Amino acid sequence: MPNAKFEVVVPVEAVHGGHVNNVKYLEFLENARRPWYEFFFGLGFRAFVAHLDVEYKKEAFLGDRLVIHSAIERVGNTSFVLAQTIQNQNEENVLKAKVTFVAISVETGEKMRIPDELRES
Repeated sequence: MPNAKFEVVVPVEAVHGGHVNNVKYLEFLENARRPWYEFFFGLGFRAFVAHLDVEYKKEAFLGDRLVIHSAIERVGNTSFVLAQTIQNQNEENVLKAKVTFVAISVETGEKMRIPDELRES
């Protein structure tokens, strides 16, 4: 299973109007998921985002150190939910997200049952 912790220091290009632009948070979350995609591929499937629920809690600013935590929250038959949170250097919640993925077979390109290895993790 991938490291569930990912860190980023807010760069200047992420700041608009004095704080991090809401779209940039989605990029941070995506970057934190990259090792997860490799893990899923190793289990024989590609994971596609079917739904994204984001709750913005607090602003982040240039130079803030953000830590993104990711964990499997729920596993269904052909889909699963990855919960992600972003905290600032003061351990305050900046954002909470739930990302629902659908598993697509690497071999067939069709939806597939979530492998037991993911269920047991």
